[in-house]
Amino acid sequence: MQVPEHGLPLRDYQTDIVVNYNNPFIDQLLLVIGRRGGKTTTVFSECIVPDLVKEVQTIVAVYPTAKMGFKNFWSNIENDGFKTIEHIPKSLIARQSNSEDDMRIELINGSVFMVVGATNVEALRGANGKKYWFDEFADIPIEAVNVVAPIIEANGGKMIFTGTPKIDGINGETMRRMHVGFKKDKTKYTCYVDATHYMTKEQLEKSRQGYILRNGNDFKFKQEMLLDWGQSSSGSYYGHILAKKKEDGTIGEHPWMQAYPVYTSWDLGRADNMAVIFWQYIDDNVRIIDSYETSEVGLNSMIPFIKSKPYVYGWHFLSWDAVVHSTNDNVRRIDYMRQNGIFNASALRKEGVSIGIDRVINNLSKALINEPTCTELIRKLNLYTRKFNPLTGDFVGAEHNSASHFADATRYIWTAIAQNWLEGKFIMEPSPQETAPLEVSTEDLETTYYF
Repeated sequence: MQVPEHGLPLRDYQTDIVVNYNNPFIDQLLLVIGRRGGKTTTVFSECIVPDLVKEVQTIVAVYPTAKMGFKNFWSNIENDGFKTIEHIPKSLIARQSNSEDDMRIELINGSVFMVVGATNVEALRGANGKKYWFDEFADIPIEAVNVVAPIIEANGGKMIFTGTPKIDGINGETMRRMHVGFKKDKTKYTCYVDATHYMTKEQLEKSRQGYILRNGNDFKFKQEMLLDWGQSSSGSYYGHILAKKKEDGTIGEHPWMQAYPVYTSWDLGRADNMAVIFWQYIDDNVRIIDSYETSEVGLNSMIPFIKSKPYVYGWHFLSWDAVVHSTNDNVRRIDYMRQNGIFNASALRKEGVSIGIDRVINNLSKALINEPTCTELIRKLNLYTRKFNPLTGDFVGAEHNSASHFADATRYIWTAIAQNWLEGKFIMEPSPQETAPLEVSTEDLETTYYF
């Protein structure tokens, strides 16, 4: 009997993957391989299936969601019409479950292969696998890896990570750092193979033109086929700017300048979601020195945190809806801050979101960002995208998601400057909304929310 059932004619890099998978001294493999490079089939048919037969164990494939695992892997049909899951010979299968909620194969020797989604942390923990395979890794939260790492260590197993670069994925930057780190570690293995290794120039150009036709540009082609780490989503507002800033050094070591005051811009959000950016304005240029985002604490905890910083604050700028009465205690959040010792604070005047986004686009390139204290801010700004209308093919404003809080707080930096500086001088004036009680529906608030 042939195991797997439907063997592959392996390319040189695929043979190298199999060799390193079977190396007992390698405990983690990162496979960064372009689309149509055969990474999924290589890992499953040439590594996992023979391993399940050779040794009784549980191996778990992890996708960003169970639905994606069912669609992209469990029910996938390969180019030659062969179902990926059928690389396990039927004669070796004792029982099999085929629903999206339970993707599991038990072999006659007792080995188990299962597919789960990263959103179900308990399923990851309960599987007690010896090997975990994280596919589409750039879109899997790192917490999923943190959950299984102790299990793998206790079981003497391995972790396999596969995917293509996606710098605006939730784990895209981690994937890039792992690739760099694995090249220096003999207990780790990384494979980096773009589509030029297995496609002709004619095939590549045809593929590129297809991406341009579908997306209006070749950003995704460069990311998916040429493995360009710097490509952000074609709908990203700031991704292309941040990529250039990495190159020109305006993202780097740019710490607090003690001789100058520090300002803050706040996105207060709702249900205790908030983001704060700490910045300085020196010689008509913004210096972003620190950032913080939380969904765990409210103003009662945030205010002491702000005070604990060593900065000398010039002013605190809040979104205009800070003057709205809270639904919890009927106290305006701007008043709550003043009652707790932060008197140099005010709400910005209301304006359209698109105006603020344009200001960021026009000014972000020259702003300095202190990378050590703003890693999450940079990541979220990469993730801030336009909402796409598939019916019209147009972008229709900003997509409201987990990146919105930091993106809003960033907008408020340049909104504050536009409203409160004149010819480089700070000219703070009370916002008109603060002169009288403001009643407004929460549906009209400028602040974006994410649940």
